[in-house]
Amino acid sequence: MARAPSPAKTRTMTIERSAPTLRAGHGGSDFAELRRRVDAAGLLDRRPGYYLLRFTLAGTALVAAWAAFVAIGSTAWQLLTAVVLAVVFAQLALLAHDIAHRQVFRTRRPSEIAGRLVGNLGVGMSYGWWMDKHTRHHANPNHEELDPDVSPDLLVWSQEQARNARGPARFIGKYEAFLFFPLLTLEAFNLHVSSVRAVLRPGLPSRKLEAGLLLAHAVIYLSLVFTVLSPDSPSRSSWSTRRCSASTSAARSHPTTRACRR
Repeated sequence: MARAPSPAKTRTMTIERSAPTLRAGHGGSDFAELRRRVDAAGLLDRRPGYYLLRFTLAGTALVAAWAAFVAIGSTAWQLLTAVVLAVVFAQLALLAHDIAHRQVFRTRRPSEIAGRLVGNLGVGMSYGWWMDKHTRHHANPNHEELDPDVSPDLLVWSQEQARNARGPARFIGKYEAFLFFPLLTLEAFNLHVSSVRAVLRPGLPSRKLEAGLLLAHAVIYLSLVFTVLSPDSPSRSSWSTRRCSASTSAARSHPTTRACRR
């Protein structure tokens, strides 16, 4: 009498019978068939409502964070504002990434307009430079000669790059497993520097427009920072006045307490 298959084997046989092969009924590569399945499932369909919500939330958070920055003034509480702004800027960068992948707008022109507004003006990162770099990365992922994201710099990505590294890169390569995440904190600075270099070199499409938007971002950002955080800022004076008033009230209640002096 034949033995019945085990439950685990029965499940495996069921999956094998129900799962069609990637190439069944279609020509082309496995990736082409996978892409057809992904498209058929609607996983790449644009979601305007989702991005409308994301843009609304990110824009509201940006305005609220800068409003809080101005209201708080030159105090230690700005450390909290800095954390909030860091998160908001990261969200804006992610939106610029999705715009570059044509996930927000279907055609090139509105994607470029929105990308430059969000990337250059909002974050301070060249949209044209980053899009070219990121496109080459996706076209040749992890190919050392073609993928700009794995080209050797301070970080190395292969044993051959580590052997050929010189100077600080050679030292960092020895301890890269420990230094990788701390060095990532400098990536935002690296993006700003690379963006400025890109607009200073000929060849970038709409180079003057991108340079102007980057300059506007820098001027607005630095003007807010130096105005609000300066020792003579109105918000600081207001905060000092409230502190002096509180000290004066305390001095009246307790004669041994020294009143605030100007």
